[in-house]
Amino acid sequence: MISIYHQAEELTKQVIESFYHQDLNLLIQKLHPDVTWIGAADGECIKGYEQVCEYIKNIDVPRCDILKKEFQVVANSDDIFIVAGWMEVAASQGSSEVLGAVQRISLIWKTEGQKIKLLHFHVSNPIEFHKNNKYFPRSMGAKTYEYVRKLLSQNRRRLIACGKHDQTYVIRNIDIVYIEAKNTDSVIHCLNRDILSRESISNLEKKVGEGFIKTHRSFIVNSRYITGIKRYQLTISQGIELPIPEKKYRNIKEKILRTVNQRENEIYI
Repeated sequence: MISIYHQAEELTKQVIESFYHQDLNLLIQKLHPDVTWIGAADGECIKGYEQVCEYIKNIDVPRCDILKKEFQVVANSDDIFIVAGWMEVAASQGSSEVLGAVQRISLIWKTEGQKIKLLHFHVSNPIEFHKNNKYFPRSMGAKTYEYVRKLLSQNRRRLIACGKHDQTYVIRNIDIVYIEAKNTDSVIHCLNRDILSRESISNLEKKVGEGFIKTHRSFIVNSRYITGIKRYQLTISQGIELPIPEKKYRNIKEKILRTVNQRENEIYI
């Protein structure tokens, strides 16, 4: 019994991986004559070996990598093994598609003598992925494309700051925690170092752009590293506390909350 458990789980992983790697041979070999395939789209229920084979050969799914997965036998009888789990998939590098999703999978395996065959296959996507009767979430592809585009754009963002003694620094925005005014100069506090710039904090504020908030005349904070806010005080990474002017507290708090929410939804800095 233990060996069949392991065989059902292992076969599930193998057929799923081969399917998303655009190799259908193993999946087709393991189909039971009475197999049923239930997909994510409305009314997507195909019965019988020939019909399922024809269907899966025509599914337009880009080659994907499985980033995470977890499958296990959740129930069994003498000859039936139900394997359920989930996996996180994303289009492979070099693919013309940019998409990703978490797929929930249920497979029923049936043993016949020494053979184990796939009797039932069910893939379930979150409801917002369903659109236009497409098996794979192409609507999610558009969202993921926008996510990746913004993420890549932000990773390329750089602050070019003038330092002392004619030095020029090129700093990734994502590495900047906050900027502090020092008289007419500024200190750029980064994750791993502090950089003294001869530029004013007002000038640097214009350069850093979205995702940074001027919380005080002497401080600009990267919203990514905000961990808390209370009356007249802001907390950022590593427990650093910065003051907020009493008269501007409400407006700054609203701006912080709005920016943090927007960063979560649209992937800012």
